[in-house]
Amino acid sequence: MGARAHMVEYQSRTLAQQIAITRIAAPTGCEDERARSVLGALQQAGYTDASIDGVGNVRATVGSGDAAPLVCLAHLDTVYDGTCAIADEVTVAQNGCVINGAGIGDNGRGLAAMLTLAEVLHTPAVRTRLARPVHFVATVGEEGDGDLRGARAWFDDAAANGVTPWAAVAIDGPGDESIVHHAAGSHRLRVTLHGPGGHSWTHAESANPIHALGEFIARAARLGNARRRDAVVHVTRMHGGESLTAIPQEAWVDVDLRGTSARHINDVRRELLRLVAQITPPTLRAEMVVLGDRPAGVLPAEHALVQMAVQATEAVGVSPRSAVASTDANIPLSRGIPAIAIGAGGTGGGAHTRDEWYDDTHGSRGIERLVRLVLSLAAD
Repeated sequence: MGARAHMVEYQSRTLAQQIAITRIAAPTGCEDERARSVLGALQQAGYTDASIDGVGNVRATVGSGDAAPLVCLAHLDTVYDGTCAIADEVTVAQNGCVINGAGIGDNGRGLAAMLTLAEVLHTPAVRTRLARPVHFVATVGEEGDGDLRGARAWFDDAAANGVTPWAAVAIDGPGDESIVHHAAGSHRLRVTLHGPGGHSWTHAESANPIHALGEFIARAARLGNARRRDAVVHVTRMHGGESLTAIPQEAWVDVDLRGTSARHINDVRRELLRLVAQITPPTLRAEMVVLGDRPAGVLPAEHALVQMAVQATEAVGVSPRSAVASTDANIPLSRGIPAIAIGAGGTGGGAHTRDEWYDDTHGSRGIERLVRLVLSLAAD
């Protein structure tokens, strides 16, 4: 198919699309403007069926027939930058092949690669070769508090309509060597302590929620260090207090627990709940709210989907590497649907920070890998 020359031809267009997408602020829960941009790009590529569904996902399909479909997903949202109330452009700066900007890799790169893939598959020469439908889904709510909301909604809707996908590929971030076929699960918990509060001098003996939570944080960190091989525990946000001179009446921390299996997650979750009970004095009341729960899953390295990804990786001259991560692929994996996640070319770093960067050197290699993989899965 002349894939290498074909992808080099698309490289500059993919990068331009990546930069344009990244400039549109899309923090979790505020993906509307970016979704409309992706929708427009799909329509321009010839997808007359492209639409935005009830939760905000952008959907489009190429190919037809009765064969079980292949699903390609790329998430719309970013950890940074912006808020729903501030629609300013995200600052993106380019210096040669290196581009700096929050979300430039995660997931500006994944979205741009998915749009390039959609364009390639819609060309007549390729479209007529498809032996099964390919669904493209730009999902909302993949990051943080989103709890994979978009992916859950798409697979729920597919199940309700009697559709069981043959396989799913999540396109997430840069890279051209990793094959994520082991999905790390997670459990996100907010721990809040309530108390009577009082004057910091007059009521100095009153139990202090922040002091108690400080002990919880220290013990949770030690627990995470002890379980590092199978789980990680991080307190990621904290808040509390009403005045400089008052003992807080309320304080809370958010905990991000991740593990390689449901058993490991449940074991550590029980230990965290015991810690809450141990650090809460009688005069304080503890409240715990689940903020998110991502299922873990694994696809054996010997599975055909993984092996096809290995072959596509080797075909572009790169040594494949198995990886563990949490992506939209967690949802299909947890439902018995074969799924992997792969990067979309180039290299990058600083993900989930405002200092994120992307290097497009050899960026076309990742696009070629993606196209080769999808054609091996969906074409005759």
